Amino acid sequence: MKNRALYSLATVMMLLLFIPVNLIASTIVLRHPAPLQKEAIAYLEKGSESNRNQWKLVVFGFTHCSDICPMSLANLSMLMKTAAEKQIKLDGIFVTVDPDRDTNAVLANYTKKFGSNISYLRLKGDNLKRLKRTFGVEAVFYTKNVGNRLHYQVDHSSTAFLIDPEGRIRALFDAVEDAGDIAKMIHEKGMFFGHE
Repeated sequence: MKNRALYSLATVMMLLLFIPVNLIASTIVLRHPAPLQKEAIAYLEKGSESNRNQWKLVVFGFTHCSDICPMSLANLSMLMKTAAEKQIKLDGIFVTVDPDRDTNAVLANYTKKFGSNISYLRLKGDNLKRLKRTFGVEAVFYTKNVGNRLHYQVDHSSTAFLIDPEGRIRALFDAVEDAGDIAKMIHEKGMFFGHE
């Protein structure tokens, strides 16, 4: 199982390094989508409250984040509204990297502030490690120890992933800085999303 997760990460990294991509600012649109493993797709479907046959925006973070995560989720909410205007089925999934503090109740309360189309996914232990590896997401915990289980900080990337209904990564972008690129794609490239 560990080898498959490493293979998946290696596949995404190879795609990013060797396959030609279209660049919109620092947004990466893959010409050849990177298929996710069945396990990762199953987790995302578990986290998604909508049906399987739609696009997903996935972002990793934690609820005690004071700036990056709220901005990321606000941008995801904006993108989903933009997609709805263009009749593109799109939902958002917030994956916590801090399941010790982010209980299901905390996550439900946190994500509902950003709209009903943003759901959450809370995995723990090896399951979370494998999903983070699949997406190449790192999280660094500062001052988390036996004496400090509540007031610690977590650094993580703000990369968001646009995943098509077939479970393939189609684009990567900074959820804080580059959401406008995806909004522009929604407005201008209906065919990218399966619309004329």
